[in-house]
Amino acid sequence: MDKAAYLARKRALDEQAPDYPRARLCYRCHWLPHLCRCPWIRPFATRTRFVLLMHPKEARRERLGTGRLTHAALRNSEIIVGVDFTQDARVNALMADPANFCMVLYPGEKALDISRGDVTPLLREEEAGRRLTVFLIDGTWQCAKKMMTLSHNIRALPRISFAPAGESVFEIKEQPAPWCLSTLESIHRFLDESDRCGLESLPGRPQDTLMDVFRSMIEFSLRCAADPTLNRYRESKTGYTTRAERRKRANARGIFLRD
Repeated sequence: MDKAAYLARKRALDEQAPDYPRARLCYRCHWLPHLCRCPWIRPFATRTRFVLLMHPKEARRERLGTGRLTHAALRNSEIIVGVDFTQDARVNALMADPANFCMVLYPGEKALDISRGDVTPLLREEEAGRRLTVFLIDGTWQCAKKMMTLSHNIRALPRISFAPAGESVFEIKEQPAPWCLSTLESIHRFLDESDRCGLESLPGRPQDTLMDVFRSMIEFSLRCAADPTLNRYRESKTGYTTRAERRKRANARGIFLRD
C-alpha cells in the first residue's frame, strides 16, 4: 500500500470512528465505559502496603497500564506519580514513619528472594508492629532504571524480589527477558509467594482476579489489532510483532540497576 492510499484509508476509518469525549473515560483505568474492566475487580485487603511509583508517561498515556488496575484491586495501596522521588514529601513521609518497614520490589543480587530466601526477619518486623511497605516502580524497564538511578531514597532501600513462576502473559508488550513481568503480574506473583511463606493470608486467592481481568484486556486488544475494520489494524496475523522480535531489540540494553 503506497502512502497516498494509506492516508486515504486512515481518513476514511477516522471518519467512521465514533467520537468519545475524554470525560466519558473511566477515571480509574482510562477505558471507555463499555470496555471498562473495573466492575470485574473485587478489591481485597493485604497486610502489605503497596506504593506504586508511576512514571508520568504511564500515568497519562498508557491505555494498557496495569498499575491502575492493580491499585483498583488492592485496598492497601496508593499511586505516586513522578520520576525523581528523592524530595517527594509523601514518599519520604512513608519512609520516615517508624510503623513502616520499607523495601523496594526490584531485582538485584542482594535482594531478598521470598521464593527461596529466609523471610524470618520480615515476620519479626511484623510481630514488632511494623508494616511491610513495598515500593514498586511502574513504568517501562528503561524508565524504571532511570527512576531508580535518580531516586536516591528509593535506591537506598533494601530490595525484595521473587522467583518468576513463568513467562509474562503480556504478549503484546515488550518484555526484554523471560523473567520480566508487568506491574500487575509482579504483584500477583509477590502475593502468591507472600501467602505461601506467611507474610500474607489470602484465603480463596482473591489475587487471581487481577490475572483474570488482565487476560481479558489482552485478548480484547489482540482482537482489535487483528480487525481490518478498525483504524488500529496492524496487518499481521496477530496484529502485533512477535515476542522474539521485540526481545531481539531489547537484549542489548541494560534493563535494571545493579545493587
